[in-house]
Amino acid sequence: MKHKGVLFIAWLIVAALLVDAAVERLPYSFDTLLRWICCPVFAYSAFAAYENKYGVWVFGVLAALYNPIFRVHLDRSTWIGVNWITVGIIAVAGICLLREKRNPPDKND
Repeated sequence: MKHKGVLFIAWLIVAALLVDAAVERLPYSFDTLLRWICCPVFAYSAFAAYENKYGVWVFGVLAALYNPIFRVHLDRSTWIGVNWITVGIIAVAGICLLREKRNPPDKND
C-alpha cells in the first residue's frame, strides 16, 4: 500500500474529530465539516485497501455512511454510537497498518 504514513495521519485526524463529535455537543456545521473530511478519507482508504484485498467493504460502508451529499439521517444518540464504532474500526485498521509496515509481505506471494 502506497502512502501508508499519509493514510495513518489522516486516520488519526479523523479519529480525533470523531471523538470530539461523540464527547461534546457541537453545532450542526461541525457535523457537516466532519462528513466532508471523513468521506474522502474513507473512500481513499477503501481504494488503498483494495490493493491489499481486505477491508474494502468496511471503508466503503463508512464512506457511504459519512457521505455529505446523500446524507444518512440518524438521531444524535445513534450518531454518537456510530462515531465510537468508527473510531474502533480506525484503531483496528491502524494496528493492522503498523503491523504490515513492520512485517512487509513477501514479493513472491
